[in-house]
Amino acid sequence: MSKALSSVDMIEILSFVAAIAVGFVILSWSADRLIEVASTLASRLGMSILTIGMTIVAFGTSAPELLVSSVAALDGSAGIAIGNALGSNIINIGLVLALCGVIYPLVVSRRIITRELPLLGLVVAFSLALMLDGDLSQTDGFILAGALVAYCYYLARHSGGDSEDDEEVVILSISTARAVVESLVLLALLMGSSKLLVWGASELARSFGISEVIIGLTVIAFGTSLPEMAAALASARKGLFDLVMATVIGSNIFNLLGVLAFPGILSGGLKIDSLVIQRDGLAMAGLTAALAIIVVSSLSMGNTDKASGSTLSLRRAACSYIPRYKSAILLACFAGYMTILGISALA
Repeated sequence: MSKALSSVDMIEILSFVAAIAVGFVILSWSADRLIEVASTLASRLGMSILTIGMTIVAFGTSAPELLVSSVAALDGSAGIAIGNALGSNIINIGLVLALCGVIYPLVVSRRIITRELPLLGLVVAFSLALMLDGDLSQTDGFILAGALVAYCYYLARHSGGDSEDDEEVVILSISTARAVVESLVLLALLMGSSKLLVWGASELARSFGISEVIIGLTVIAFGTSLPEMAAALASARKGLFDLVMATVIGSNIFNLLGVLAFPGILSGGLKIDSLVIQRDGLAMAGLTAALAIIVVSSLSMGNTDKASGSTLSLRRAACSYIPRYKSAILLACFAGYMTILGISALA
């Protein structure tokens, strides 16, 4: 009997490993293809790569956060709904963007520095101010949703092709209609493969007796950010740095204006634990400020890519070059936050 049970357990474990492997393969392929299709769509519509990244890619990869937070709010789990939005933003900067920067030194364009990064800082401060009273009311939700509409209008008004990376984009020989349909299909594959990967990893962890708390702090927390991670790494590998920054910044703005708004509206209001603001809210604000400081402090860096030895174009030299060690600082800050989170969870 024990042998039969052992065989069943082994089959289950192998199925979990297979789910993880298949999830990673589909995730990597769909992210890589999405970048090419999104680039082609941007060219066909006369939009910049940055704008496509801050709309189609950023909003699409934030869909898992929106679904998780909305369902959690309807189930009365305010902590999950709020924590998911704030935690995803922390992961996007401290892990996704930092990891990309450690592997591929990033170049930040003028538009990111002068428009998008300050806008992210404003949204972070605005959303935290609404939550300082310990309540995300339905009115607050509608205010955030209204701000999201205004943000979308802003993107529509500034959708011209002014991205420094546009000249390096590979344009596919596909029609605009196919590019739109394929983008939607690829986003669905990103979300589906992420869910498959999270399921396999969660079940594998449980099969080895790892606690639900640890699973929640690692696998599930990172799971909703896997689409952003895949899209950002694929963009960085292709040298589309505007798309890397756009994916992270656009996703973070959407998480605060959309992922926070809908749970507040659907639930009629959410109570917020003070610890969420004091620990997670401050961590999100701190990492956002650290990113801004790193970008600004890198404005006077040289115009040579230390990793490849190649000389950046004159247009890029006027922007911000972020060396690997500065991205590593962000990664270290994220590791420190996760350590604090783990200690508080196990206390």
